[in-house]
Amino acid sequence: MEEIKASAYKYAVKNAFEHEGKAQIGAVVGKIMALFPGTDLKKAMPQISKAVEEANALSKEKLSAEYKKFEGKGWELKHVEKEKTLPELEWLNTAKGEKLITRVAPNPSGAMHFGHARPAVITDEYVKRYGGKFILRFDDTDPKIKVPVEGIEKEFLAEFKWLGIKIDEISNASDRLDRYYEIIEKLLKDGNAYVCDCDSEKWRALIWKKKPCPCRGKPAKTQLAQWEKMLSHEIKEEQAVVRIKTDLKNKDPSTRDWWLAKVVDEVNHPNKKAQSKHVWPSYNLASAVDDHDMNINFVVRGQEHVSNEEKQKALYDYFKWKYPHTAYHGKVSKVGDMILSKSKIKVLMEKGGLTRDDDPRLATLKSFRRRGFTAGAIRKVILDCGLALKEVKISMDAFAAANKAVIGETQEYPFFEEAVPVELYNMTSGEGECYGERITFEAGIEKVLVDKKEIAKYKGKAGTIVRFKKAFNAKIQEASEFGGKAMFISYSKAEHPVISWVMEPVDVEVLMGDGTLARGFSAPSIINASGMIHLEGLGYVNIEAKEGGVIKCVFGYK
Repeated sequence: MEEIKASAYKYAVKNAFEHEGKAQIGAVVGKIMALFPGTDLKKAMPQISKAVEEANALSKEKLSAEYKKFEGKGWELKHVEKEKTLPELEWLNTAKGEKLITRVAPNPSGAMHFGHARPAVITDEYVKRYGGKFILRFDDTDPKIKVPVEGIEKEFLAEFKWLGIKIDEISNASDRLDRYYEIIEKLLKDGNAYVCDCDSEKWRALIWKKKPCPCRGKPAKTQLAQWEKMLSHEIKEEQAVVRIKTDLKNKDPSTRDWWLAKVVDEVNHPNKKAQSKHVWPSYNLASAVDDHDMNINFVVRGQEHVSNEEKQKALYDYFKWKYPHTAYHGKVSKVGDMILSKSKIKVLMEKGGLTRDDDPRLATLKSFRRRGFTAGAIRKVILDCGLALKEVKISMDAFAAANKAVIGETQEYPFFEEAVPVELYNMTSGEGECYGERITFEAGIEKVLVDKKEIAKYKGKAGTIVRFKKAFNAKIQEASEFGGKAMFISYSKAEHPVISWVMEPVDVEVLMGDGTLARGFSAPSIINASGMIHLEGLGYVNIEAKEGGVIKCVFGYK
């Protein structure tokens, strides 16, 4: 309401000044509704009325002074964007001592990427807003396809810390296999689950027809005997799975009798305590049980998990548990020029020649950091996307704008793909600046280096006066892709086309966003630079190393 009050007073002053000291409330209301679309007029009217009264009570001199103050700032009517915020958790009553307990559950089968970061950052914002407990639970119960990478949990923890996320508790689902077995056994005893040894295609055909398979009606004693054979590995992989009994008439076939656990013959898992286990839970079983056992009351996740909520609620109903509150965000289908898909990343890492998971082509947090993006920029982009269920395509411009807002101005340096000489005649002694370095010129003939492409533009344009950036003015005599000659005119600043130049070039190598290398030259002062800089004509790059006289950078954005 403070913004509405201030704007109402501003336009009341304007209206009063233009109408002999008497502002019309209707005119001010119109301005406010244009500035703040969707405003509850009934709630805003007291503020508007008060602003009009204050403006009309001003003396002629004071009204004129107020009008001039606002006039200097401009009267253009602009839509005021509402700050993008996450919706409130209206169900959480902190006044009565209710505590937010939430979690994220990434699969540690590869480096942490933007898809992991989105729910984590949103969850963290809620914890920062309401307080509470933030649990990191690694969903590492796939010992065959999405196999956890040994030691990668430490990398995840480092990434969470970089993002400014404080983790209160850490757990691994693979440490809780016995707990999942306990739940399965209870379901089997109570007749709420069954061991299914049907051919998968035949079972699926029945389910699509909303019909049960023969295994579903077998007595609990038979089910438990089969279960024991699964645990002892007498039943092998693909010979049987455990299924929960659900409503076979449900409109969504995927929710009908979903699988709880299956046998894996060859277990490939870094958790030594779990390597001897051959029965592994489904995501929905492990997630549902862990959320209950850890007292989770709020979960943020992608919309692809909407159907999983319905599946998990079937399990919760059997045990009379209370399901957590949930919030869903839409799919991110594009992240600038980077690859987000975990499957594509895996293929590139295994068959595409990529050897590093911080390759600038990948949307891993390592890659973002390597390209010079800040944690603040990543958080801003994520929060700007909010919790809308619509598909999101994030441009590189969005990441760039967010990063620029965080890091502010960056030092600029030239980037010449190929440096060629320009001879300067009739120089007088004087000084110029070359990208932060003071250069002294002697009288007579001097030589500087410029970009091949830049000097070639003046081919056939003898007589053109140019300014060698922050140094001197000269008249072009000859110009080609091989270099040129120019006649010195003066050191005084003048409005002429500008040419970047250096005296002694420094080798620069930039790893671009598509994995290619851009090689060129820059000014000597770049040797003392670090972090994010701007290379003219190329874009913003992050200085990664200085090796063998070469400044090695990673491309960030245009």
